[in-house]
Amino acid sequence: MRKATINIIDLCRPFQNIIRNKTRGIILCTVYLVLIGKTNGQSFADSAMIDVSKIQSSLTINKSVLYTTYKKNALPDKDITNLKFSNSVPAEFEKKIPMDITGKSIYIEFPLYNGGDTAITFFFTPGSYCREMDMFKRSLLDPKQPLSPVGNYLRGFTKITMQPKEKALFIAKLNYIMTTITSLSPAIVKKDFIAYYRFNQENIVKGVYVKLFNYITAGILLMMIFYSIAVFFQNYNVEFIYYAVYASCMAILLFLKSYLFGQATEFNYFFEGFFDFVIQMTGYFFYLLFFRKFLNTKYDHPFLDKTFLITGWIVAASVAVFVSLFIISAEFNVMNLVENITKQVLLIVSLIFIFYGLRRKDPLINYLVAGQLCLTFFSIISFLLLISPMRISDKPNSVMNDSLIYYQAGLVLELIFFMSGLSYKNKRDLIERIKERERLKLDNERKEFEKQVAILEAKQQERNRISADMHDELGSGVTAIRLMSEIVKTKMKENTLPEIEKISQSANELINKMNTIIWTMVSSNDSVESLVAYIRAYAVEFFENTPIECRFNLPLQISSKDLSGEKRRNIFLSVKEALNNVLKHSRASMVTIDIKVNHKLTIGIADNGIGIDLDNVRKFGNGLHNMKKRINSISGDFKIENHHGTKMIFELEL
Repeated sequence: MRKATINIIDLCRPFQNIIRNKTRGIILCTVYLVLIGKTNGQSFADSAMIDVSKIQSSLTINKSVLYTTYKKNALPDKDITNLKFSNSVPAEFEKKIPMDITGKSIYIEFPLYNGGDTAITFFFTPGSYCREMDMFKRSLLDPKQPLSPVGNYLRGFTKITMQPKEKALFIAKLNYIMTTITSLSPAIVKKDFIAYYRFNQENIVKGVYVKLFNYITAGILLMMIFYSIAVFFQNYNVEFIYYAVYASCMAILLFLKSYLFGQATEFNYFFEGFFDFVIQMTGYFFYLLFFRKFLNTKYDHPFLDKTFLITGWIVAASVAVFVSLFIISAEFNVMNLVENITKQVLLIVSLIFIFYGLRRKDPLINYLVAGQLCLTFFSIISFLLLISPMRISDKPNSVMNDSLIYYQAGLVLELIFFMSGLSYKNKRDLIERIKERERLKLDNERKEFEKQVAILEAKQQERNRISADMHDELGSGVTAIRLMSEIVKTKMKENTLPEIEKISQSANELINKMNTIIWTMVSSNDSVESLVAYIRAYAVEFFENTPIECRFNLPLQISSKDLSGEKRRNIFLSVKEALNNVLKHSRASMVTIDIKVNHKLTIGIADNGIGIDLDNVRKFGNGLHNMKKRINSISGDFKIENHHGTKMIFELEL
């Protein structure tokens, strides 16, 4: 038994040595790994080693990554191993890196392990808008091994190859562009899934509906551009060119924000890190010019004009400083400070404009103030979402947390109120143009009337002059002829020649006709009252030495309505012809003249004579024909009635 026992112990002794050696090796390896971890300032005991052979498509490795920061590009690559990686990546970095960190170089460290039996090639991406990445690795089993560079960073990814059973520590230096939408979300992606990963990331961070809304807003702005240009070519108002430039800048900004989002291209880095601010401020500069012209602030609102003018210079200066800082590669914090100060100035100016407009009762300003109020309110929300951890919704990747969507909402509402204000302005301008046309029309009519009055006055003066000359020159001559003919008749007594009698009668008739002409020409006689008085005086004198009795029926009061000389002359000559016909053809013993004056002048001449044969009158009555012609020439009416004598009626609208 003893011998057997000894033999068994002897047989087990080699196994005891092997077990002892294995245990010693495990202890040494553990101590070695701990020393490696301590050498690098951290331990991977709390973070699982990532086995890349088990990744099917992609894997975000935030929980396995430690990070630290250093002044941008100030640390040589050989000193990277001296960094202390003691910070876990915060969850909010996956959505947005704080601005104070974005301007620095970010260093991350993570271990990887290839548990497979073959070499594996995969791609590593640090997150959105990382412009530069230098990656290094070294074996976990040899802490003295120097860092070796890994692949080239191209379009957001670095290619990595790991050998079977290889365990390596990877360190990456990340330089992000100067924007507020950067993210630190390191991920390992298999080659065949890169396109899917990019598409998935873009639609998680910026949903399809957000992009669609961006494109719709850009389309609305495009329509505003076409509309502004069309209005400019109609009226040549330069303010609509300013608005077209503003709308163009906003449309380009929104379109590129959506189209280029997440793309790891130089142009996108240039756009997000620099050009978006330049485009936005250029748009606002022309927006200020538009407001100054559209509201005519130089004359109607001097305070606003000075405010907008100073703001325009501030915006132009800030863009110049921003461009200069970009050229000299200044730190992000400085450029971000310039950008934030400029936006805060614009916010203050917007508030000034809002408070100024609310105190005015001008509907045009009120429309623009309402639009600016919406834009300012949603811009503040957008700005707070960018610079602070504030969130509208607790749901991850919610549309409600997208800062650009609020800015666009304010922009669309501002456009709606602007169109309302423009519609009001066009309506007001149309009314003013109509009033101006009516005023010009009235001025032209007044000038034409004054011209006609001047012509009439000149005519009246000429008529008065001619009548005075006729009275003074011709009247005195004809009167002299009549007197001399009467003297000759007296001297010749019974031996008077018939020609002398004719001369005397012709002189009398000529004096009467001349008096009638002079009466019609004198402007002071241009009234209905004067016409009635003259007809009465003439009729009384005409029938004075005849067997016909003349009676008058006149209104108690005759209104002093104007009646031109031409109308007076035609009416009087017609009445004279009618009285002459009564005396010659009626065989009447009495004639009655009825005169009525209201809205029309009515003169009725009725006799109690033998009447008139209307059939013969139509064929042979030249005197009656002349009366009718005269009355028709002044738009009057002439009628003849045959009833117990003859009655002639003359009517004229006054």
